[in-house]
Amino acid sequence: MKNRIKFFDIVFILIFAVCVAGAFVFAGKKKTAGAELSVKTPSGKFVYPLNTDRQLDFEGVIGHTKVTIKDGQAWVTESACENKNCIFMGKLSRPGDFAACLPNAVILTVEGQDDELDAVVD
Repeated sequence: MKNRIKFFDIVFILIFAVCVAGAFVFAGKKKTAGAELSVKTPSGKFVYPLNTDRQLDFEGVIGHTKVTIKDGQAWVTESACENKNCIFMGKLSRPGDFAACLPNAVILTVEGQDDELDAVVD
C-alpha cells in the first residue's frame, strides 16, 4: 500500500498554514491603541493617551514626580521619594498596569480595554 498525498490533505495543510499565519498577525498587533494613562495626584486626576510621546511632571506631597510616555508605554523616571520603588515598577502598557509613589501620593494607572484574555474558565 502506497502512501500518497491526496487532494484533501493538501487543502487541510493550506487551511492550517493560513490559520497559523493569521494567529501571528493578530498576536503582533499592539493592544494599547486606545489605552490611556491616568495619573492621580494631590491636585487632581489627569489623563493622557499612550500613543503620544511626552514628558510629564507632577507635584506631589514631598516633591516632583516625572513620568515619560513613549512608544505606547509609560514609566516613572524621577521621583522625590526615598526608596524609588515607583521607578523600579517598570514600564506600563496594558490596561490594569499601575505604578505608585505612595510617599509622594502619585498613582499611575493604564485604563482602557484589553483585547487579550488572561484565562478562560468552563
